[in-house]
Amino acid sequence: MADYLFGPVMSSRLGRSLGIDLLGDRICSFDCLYCESGPTLKKTMTRQEYADPGAILAELERWLRDNQGDKPDHITLGGEGEPCLNLQLGKIIRDIKKIQPDIPLAVLTNSSLLGDHQVLEELGSADVVLPSLDTLVQEEFIRLNRPCAGLDIQEIAGGLETFCKEFSGRVLLEILLVPGINDSRENMEKITAFLKNLDHERVDLTVMSRPGAHMQLKTPDHETLHRWQRALHTPPARAEKGMEPGTTGRAASASTIMDSIRRRPQTLEQLCSALGSAPEETSAVLHRLGREQKVRALGHRKEKFYTLKEF
Repeated sequence: MADYLFGPVMSSRLGRSLGIDLLGDRICSFDCLYCESGPTLKKTMTRQEYADPGAILAELERWLRDNQGDKPDHITLGGEGEPCLNLQLGKIIRDIKKIQPDIPLAVLTNSSLLGDHQVLEELGSADVVLPSLDTLVQEEFIRLNRPCAGLDIQEIAGGLETFCKEFSGRVLLEILLVPGINDSRENMEKITAFLKNLDHERVDLTVMSRPGAHMQLKTPDHETLHRWQRALHTPPARAEKGMEPGTTGRAASASTIMDSIRRRPQTLEQLCSALGSAPEETSAVLHRLGREQKVRALGHRKEKFYTLKEF
């Protein structure tokens, strides 16, 4: 199994995304109720060299060599925690761009470190940054995102605003709604006012699509969702795009599947679409991994999500 590289995985915002984990574990400044990576194991705002840039680049070069002709839509720095916590973020971005300049590089972030001028400078070489901002109500922020002690959502919003003014790439802001927590009218009004002065390309209003670290899948009703969409002028939900199952002609290996679902619970259909593998072969590998107790299946309604973690 790879230590840092995983996927590709399907993303409604980035298409087929080849993921790179800059932490190697669930290390984050938040411990969000809905996190699809599982509960945060180390909650911190301290930046360190969590993952070796040389090891990351070696895994990427090996993947590119073994998958010639397979061009994902993006290379995305994300994984199990907050990628901006890695002190080598800037070097990793620059090195990836040197060896693969033709694939846009995206960075996922919870926005908590965007007020750090060094982080802002390091992100400057990325093509796309996808920050999240679920609420501007401090009480909702604490309840939903479970941040490091002392973090203030207004200060985080200020850092995000400064970042957006200085960053020359694309900014796709994400707001994830959880009913009964951050879907309040107060939050909607505060975010609507905040967005008027924010230099960004698009706002994506999203809902849970997989089981979360501290809660089961829970989505707002249609009336609430439509009210938020109208207020924020968000685009309609986009279907995940990518190749059809089996189009690469390759079977997905057990290690590839485990690397992918370690970071993100996925259904059989999602795995096949992202990896380009045949459903029958992928299902057989998942069944074998289940017998070996290496993979767990989480049932929700009529869907079954595969993961390595305890939720």
